[in-house]
Amino acid sequence: MAKVLTFHLCGSLFGLDITLVKEINRNVEYTPIPGAKPYIIGLFNMRGQVVTLFDLGILMGYGNESRQDSSSCIILKAFRNDSDQIGFLIEKKGDVADIDEELFEPPPSNVGGIDSEFISGVVKLKDELLIILNADRIFEGS
Repeated sequence: MAKVLTFHLCGSLFGLDITLVKEINRNVEYTPIPGAKPYIIGLFNMRGQVVTLFDLGILMGYGNESRQDSSSCIILKAFRNDSDQIGFLIEKKGDVADIDEELFEPPPSNVGGIDSEFISGVVKLKDELLIILNADRIFEGS
């Protein structure tokens, strides 16, 4: 069984390995960074630690349709050999789901586009698809 944190973004249901998540914050106030890459929203002070906030939708190729007045974000644990904290805004938090790893399917080969490289798998749920993100790939070198 895999524990997956689900969330909504750009009208789709996404999931992320719960072991990568440090915390979920609501009512985030961040400082925009002039001249930053389009997918970097700004900086957020989390109890004295500076967190870089990303627009995951832009990073994955959805364009500006992902940018909303959302104030909730997911903060990830620091990646290997990197002490920088990163997070990304979400539209709405979902649940923590226990998903049998046998239900994970590879992303369809015809998905194409920049966003397909960030998807590690797809899970068919009762009423919708859960897109499992590859966080290492999304944020490497960002």
